[in-house]
Amino acid sequence: MDKPELKFDSFTEEQLKDKLYEYRSLIDQIDHELKKNLSARVELIEAVAEIKRILGSSTFDAKREEEIFNRISQNLKGNKLHYIQNVFERIIDESRSLQRKILGRK
Repeated sequence: MDKPELKFDSFTEEQLKDKLYEYRSLIDQIDHELKKNLSARVELIEAVAEIKRILGSSTFDAKREEEIFNRISQNLKGNKLHYIQNVFERIIDESRSLQRKILGRK
């Protein structure tokens, strides 16, 4: 997807409304893909939790989390880096929480 044009000063009100609708539609498509991918991630987390239960492993793996953050931070800066890191912090926190729930841990 091309980066949206961020200079809208010369747009008419109608053009701005059209752009707003267009961008919201694109966001909806991305949200649909995120939902699909996050659902698949949950299924994998459930499987990982079961493996950790059998192995007696901890739900927290600092090395793994560092690898994830290093990977997702590559080629990002500014708002994108901040936003995506925050989202992944939340995803990882929720992943650990789900694993603890599955494993009956607090």
